Amino acid sequence: MNNDGSCHHCLVCSVPIKSAHLGMEICRACAQFFKRSKLNSRQYECRTGDFNCTTSTDGKFSCALCRYEKCKEIGLEYDGPLRLRRKPTVPILERIETELKASFKRRLVEEMKVIKIHGGHQILAHPTEELYVMHQDTCFEIYRISIIEAYEFFRNVFPAFLKLKNREHETIFKDYVGKMNLVEGYHRTRQLWGGAKNYMMISLATCYDFDYEVKHEEIKKVENANLLISTAKASAEEQNEVFLPIYNKSSITEREYYALLALVMSELDSSCDISEEAQVMLDEYRQEVLEDLQSHYQNDLGLKDYSIRLGNLMTINHTIQECKSLFKVFFSFYVTLF
Repeated sequence: MNNDGSCHHCLVCSVPIKSAHLGMEICRACAQFFKRSKLNSRQYECRTGDFNCTTSTDGKFSCALCRYEKCKEIGLEYDGPLRLRRKPTVPILERIETELKASFKRRLVEEMKVIKIHGGHQILAHPTEELYVMHQDTCFEIYRISIIEAYEFFRNVFPAFLKLKNREHETIFKDYVGKMNLVEGYHRTRQLWGGAKNYMMISLATCYDFDYEVKHEEIKKVENANLLISTAKASAEEQNEVFLPIYNKSSITEREYYALLALVMSELDSSCDISEEAQVMLDEYRQEVLEDLQSHYQNDLGLKDYSIRLGNLMTINHTIQECKSLFKVFFSFYVTLF
C-alpha cells in the first residue's frame, strides 16, 4: 500500500483500510477469518446455494464460503505458525457455566429492586417466573446492571485479556458485550416462552411484548414515542428474520449455549484495531472452546460425526455478528432521537 496515509479498500469485503494484512490489501477481519479457516481446516456451505453471494459488508446476508473463496481468488495465502497452547486449570465451558449462574443471581436481585421501586411495570402471566414488560423509565438502569455484571463475567472467564493494554482490553469487551446480550436474550426467550413469538427477553426479568399497546399517557411522556415504537418493532422483526431460522433449526444444548457466549467474541468488528498479541489470545480462547465442545459432542452426546451441529453453531455465531450490525443502526437512531 501507499505510505501517504491514503485510504484503500479491502479486496474481499470492500471496507476502508489504511494498512495491509498477510501481505495484501485486505482488512484485519478478513485476514483473521482466512487464517482461522486455514488453521482449523474449515469447510463452509453457501448460504444461498448459488455460490455467488456478496462479500461486501453492506450486504444484508453474508456467506462464509463465498468470503473464503474470494480470499483464495485474490491469491491470499497463510503459512504462518500454529497458535501457542495454554493449559487451563478449569475447562472454559465449566468456567462459563459457573460465572454465568453467579452473575444471574446477582443481576436478578438488582433488576427486581429497580422494578419494585419504579412500580409501573406490567406483570406478565408465566407459570414459573416473575416477568414484566420492559419500561422506558427503567430500561437504561437495568441495562447498566447487565453491563456491570457482563464485565465481571468477562474478567473471570477470560482473564488473559487483563494482561493487555487498557485500550485493547476495553475494545474487546465493548465489541463483545452487545453480542453476549443478544445471545442471552434469544436463549432465555426460548427457555421461557418457547421462542420469540409474542415476547422477546430484554433482560433477566423484563421483555419486549410484540403486541403491547402503549397507553396514551405513556406516549405523552415521551417525545416521538410513536416513531420510536414503530422503529423498534421493525428493527426487532428484521433481526428475528435474520437470526431465528438458523437458531430454531439448531436446537442448541445448554453446553452449546455456553460455547456460543465465548465464540461470539472471536469475530471482532472490522473497526476494532487490536495487536497481534490480542488476536492470539482470541484465537486461543476460540480453540479452547472448540476442544471443549468436541468433548461434549463425543462424551455427552455420543456423536461420532458432529460436523452438522458444529457447523450450525458457527453459522449462528456469524449470524450474531449480522444482528449486532442491525442493532447498532437502531441504537444510533435511538440515541439521535433522545
